[in-house]
Amino acid sequence: MLEFANLLDKLNERFGLFLAITPLALMLVQFSIVLLVYVFGLGSIMIQESLQYINALMFLGGAGYTALYDDHVRVDIFYSKLKPKNRDMADLFGTVFFLWPMLILLWILTIPYVCESWRISEGSVETSGLPFIYLLKSTILLFCISLSLFAVAQSIRLSLKLFTAKEIS
Repeated sequence: MLEFANLLDKLNERFGLFLAITPLALMLVQFSIVLLVYVFGLGSIMIQESLQYINALMFLGGAGYTALYDDHVRVDIFYSKLKPKNRDMADLFGTVFFLWPMLILLWILTIPYVCESWRISEGSVETSGLPFIYLLKSTILLFCISLSLFAVAQSIRLSLKLFTAKEIS
């Protein structure tokens, strides 16, 4: 089971490292927009909309990677004062009773939403916008996938750590 959890973590890590180029892409596209508008007097709705796609990919796709390295926002009132075993129990409790239900609900709501967008080949409401809204909406599925990978690995690792005599790293 631990090997499976490690495999899921590696998938999340590789995907997160792949997405590490998105901030650079976002910056370059934004710089290009500024140059086009203020230097050349040209504008492009497609290029403007591409910022949304890059931003969605960066934040929604990288959620699992962020959670994997515990770099997500945590409202820490008591957690930092807990002993390591109690932290693990709090993490397992949060994963099972908060993250899993949220992910299940998100999967249930997202799949029909994204499938319908693909079915109609949904495009931008702007005439000269990007005709790929279905791809933008698909980043919600990336969010579900990356966080689900994290949640499964986290649940396995913490369960083994808390409920077996083995030392888990």
